Order: sequence, then structure tokens, then C-alpha cells
Amino acid sequence: MSRKAEWVVYLLLILIGALYFFAAFQYSIGEATNPGPGLMPRIIGIVFVALAGYLLVGAGLGHKSQPEKPKEEEGRGRESHTPLWVTIILIVYTATLNLLGFALGSFLAVFILGKIMGLEGWKKSMVLSIGVIVCAQLLFGFALDVPLPKGAIWGR
Repeated sequence: MSRKAEWVVYLLLILIGALYFFAAFQYSIGEATNPGPGLMPRIIGIVFVALAGYLLVGAGLGHKSQPEKPKEEEGRGRESHTPLWVTIILIVYTATLNLLGFALGSFLAVFILGKIMGLEGWKKSMVLSIGVIVCAQLLFGFALDVPLPKGAIWGR
């Protein structure tokens, strides 16, 4: 992608993020103890604009978003199939979540996705999988008190 095209895309992303942020003003932000429906859209709008601004600054400093590949290398190898496999794994994960439960289903999905995305070694994939489950359990199970599916094979 040319530098001018990158600038146009990043400016368009900043505009979209800003419009999303300002559209959230029709909802109340609430209070610290009882957040309203406008809080999260405003945060998302701010993050969206910040990330697009970061990309714009990077493009202005001459950083390339992705290195150029020769034409004969495009579409070959494992990289061309990775999005397809990620999509398939996520569909299977969603379909089996109530059966396997959050812990086992998430462990398997993150482990397999780590290997598909090129994470080397079994130990790294194992640590990543366990880390995701522990963090999600701490955040949703304990801090937010959101019940996660236990799974039909475990007796719910």
C-alpha cells in the first residue's frame, strides 16, 4: 500500500472512531458505582482514535505497516491458510463450549490457536493456555461474578 493510501485509511479510521465516540453521548455515562450504557462506547471510541492516531504517526515517521513480499511468495505456505484455520477453530470452540465447559474448551482452543499461529514449543502453548484461563477466571469468575460454562461432560 502506498504511503498516501495509508494516510487516507488512518485518517478515515480516526474519523470513524471520533464519530463513534460522539455518538455515545446520547447515552448517560452513569456513576462510578453504577456505570451507564454510554461508558463503554466512549472508552472504545477513545481507544479506537488513539490506535488509529498511533498508526498515522507511524506512517508519518516512515514505518511500513508490513514488509513488502515478492509477488511469487504471496499466497504460499502456512500463512495463507492461517485465517481459515483460526475461523474453523473459533467456530468449533463456540459450538462445543457448553459441552466441554469454559476451562477445557478455552484451553484446547488457545493451545491449538497458539500452535497454528506459530508459537514454538509445547511449553509456550501450555503456559499461554493456562494463563488465559486463569486470567479469564479471575476477571469474570471472581472480580465480575459472571458464571462461566462448566460443561455438560462435567455435570454443569
